[in-house]
Amino acid sequence: MDRSAELIAFSGQFRSVLRSINQEWNKRMTHNLSYTQFKMMYRLHLEKRLKVSELAESMGLTSGAITGVADKLVAEDYVVRERATDDRRVVYIEITSKGKLMIEELLESQSETILSLFTSLPDEDIQHLKRIFAQLIANIEKL
Repeated sequence: MDRSAELIAFSGQFRSVLRSINQEWNKRMTHNLSYTQFKMMYRLHLEKRLKVSELAESMGLTSGAITGVADKLVAEDYVVRERATDDRRVVYIEITSKGKLMIEELLESQSETILSLFTSLPDEDIQHLKRIFAQLIANIEKL
């Protein structure tokens, strides 16, 4: 098989892996959150408060997409929005205490899902995957 055919096959496998991870995540989800909403909550759990633009960059989404993802989280009182006092164009999103409790519960319950997906891979392979994905992301950003 030539390199082009192998890369096309790999691309299909990669999409299947992502779809399967997403489906498994949703099956085991105890709260009514999408994986993207979880990722936002997790970032805020780590950082507490971020600008919409910072969240967008770290998650690979547009600021508009971040606003849409955050809408439900605001309605559920998991996060709050706050405009910067010095520049009204800047909007911060901050995790609430209710959001922190919810994300801690999810991290505990979903860690089993994540571990089960990667349990058969040695640490060395996981490190290789991280390196490869970082390189792929860098290549995509150059396009």
